[in-house]
Amino acid sequence: MRQARVFLLVAGAMLFPIGAQADEPRGCDKFKWPVAHEQAALLGEAKPRIDSGGAIAIDSAAIFRLVPYANAHFLLAPTRAPKSPSSNAGVATAPAPAAGLYKVSLSEAGWIEIVQDGAFVKSSNFSGALDCPGLRKIVEFPLAAKPFTIEVSGVDKAELSLIVSPE
Repeated sequence: MRQARVFLLVAGAMLFPIGAQADEPRGCDKFKWPVAHEQAALLGEAKPRIDSGGAIAIDSAAIFRLVPYANAHFLLAPTRAPKSPSSNAGVATAPAPAAGLYKVSLSEAGWIEIVQDGAFVKSSNFSGALDCPGLRKIVEFPLAAKPFTIEVSGVDKAELSLIVSPE
């Protein structure tokens, strides 16, 4: 009888996964807004590669090479600690945009923050979905017409695709 209960618990756990990803929406249509522009850019093949510490152009996707979290040179320490000490991170600068709302989109899961004028910019919205080719997460930020720095942390992979696009 005990073996039957254990079997049912194990079988149930396999059928109904437990964890954060089990609750996340699946599919590109599950983002809060249309994502065709960002998805196409992140899936594009002719993207430049930038290293952590490099610069990214507005509305131009790039492959962002990350470094181990401990080696990232953050302007401000991330407000969220990585789930794994072996995760990767990166910092990229961007030129002054026109003031307005901008989306930072990633191909992989990660924590996104923007530093402008020496302080974190509070995000205004975010959305994420599993099983959307090339796109995993988008965070919106209201930006002033001044240069800014993107800080990405808590990434499992050594690189990801990234784009900063106007709303």
